[in-house]
Parts: sequence; C-alpha cells; structure tokens
Amino acid sequence: MEGFMMKKIAILTVLIFNNASHPIQSSTADMGTTLVAATCAAGSYKLYIDAPHAFNPAVFAGVSCIATAATYHFLHQVTPAGRIKRANLLLNDIARHTLARVSFEDESSFFDAVQDMYLTDDLPLISAYNHLINLVPTMHYTLSLINTASAEVGRNVFLQEECDASLSRANMLFKNISDAIKRIREHKNYLSQLSIYKENIIQEKQTVAQQQMAHAQYNIAQSQQSSTSLQWLKFILGR
Repeated sequence: MEGFMMKKIAILTVLIFNNASHPIQSSTADMGTTLVAATCAAGSYKLYIDAPHAFNPAVFAGVSCIATAATYHFLHQVTPAGRIKRANLLLNDIARHTLARVSFEDESSFFDAVQDMYLTDDLPLISAYNHLINLVPTMHYTLSLINTASAEVGRNVFLQEECDASLSRANMLFKNISDAIKRIREHKNYLSQLSIYKENIIQEKQTVAQQQMAHAQYNIAQSQQSSTSLQWLKFILGR
C-alpha cells in the first residue's frame, strides 16, 4: 500500500512538471510543491526504515527542504503572478537606461543626454545604439511574459490590472527605445562613426588572429625544441 501511494504521488508530480512549461495557476503550483514535499517525506521515511544507520536523519530533512523550496520557486515562476513579477523585474532593469526611461520631446535634449551618458566614449552614437539594440530582445521577452500572464489570469481582476499596468509601462519603454534608435540612425554623424567602428572591429580581429598565430608558432617552436633536446639526451645516454 505504501509503495502504491509513493508511485501515485511520483506520477502526479511528474505530470505537473511536464506541464510546467505552460502557464499554471497558483493552486496548481501549491499542489505540485505539496506533492514533492510528500514524495520526499515518504522516500526519506522508506530509506530510514530500510537502512536506519546508513544516513543521518538531518540529511533527509535537508534534502527534502531544498527540493521543496526549489519546486516552489520553479512552479510559481510559471504562474501568471510569477510571470508578471519576472516581467516587472526586467522592466526595472531596462528603465535604468535613461534613453529607454525618458521620453525626449526634441532631438536637442535627446542628443545632449547621449553626449552626457557616453562622454568618455570615442563613438558615443555607436555606443548608445549598441546599448539600445541589446535591450530589444529583453524587451520582446518581457512583452511575451506579460501577454502570456494576461491570457491566463482568468477572473482575477487585481492580477489583470497588474498585467495592464505592466503592459502599458513596457509599451512606453519600447517606444522610447525605438524612437531613440531611429534618432541615432538618422543623425548626420552616425554613418561616419559606424564606419570607424567597423574598421576598429576589423583591426581587433586582425590583432587577435596575429596573437593566436604567434602563440601557435611559439608552441610549435617549444615542441620542436623539446623534441630536439630529448633526441640529444637519448644520444648522450646511448639509448
């Protein structure tokens, strides 16, 4: 009977984890966590009964707590509330970038901000452009989290309002990023800085290639020297 119950709990746990890649409700996440905790408890009890002196009970308790906590964290990440929480954390990171956070009314204030942010850069337009471009994939992923959560909230009015607020904020940030990229590309100095940037990349690649070639030649020379030394040693020893 005990073995049957353990198998039943294990099967239910596997089914929940197999569906964890899809949005689940908080109740399902709680049930999955409870099942994992029950499986760990039952397994620990059985191991202790079968081999009472093989393991310290504290080890069973520690492993069970870690497994249960990890399950809770993982399953709650794919609930609508968990997705919105992750989305808001990503939005906070994106909003740290001034060009993404601020909606500049005119180009003069925008490029003043670019100059201030990248004052020590030789190619400020390219530095700003690359930074903004790197934010785009994160922005797309954040929007997917919000849209998925919004489609799964059901009748939870509070959570739907949170989804709507996050979506509004994400759209604002995305618009600022898009406008900033467009303004930079249309700047009169963008193409000239881009040309210098590409030349620098080519020079860096050539430098790296030359260093790698020199390193390879050095290793070959060292290998040949070691081989020659070994041959002389064998000759001296008469072997």
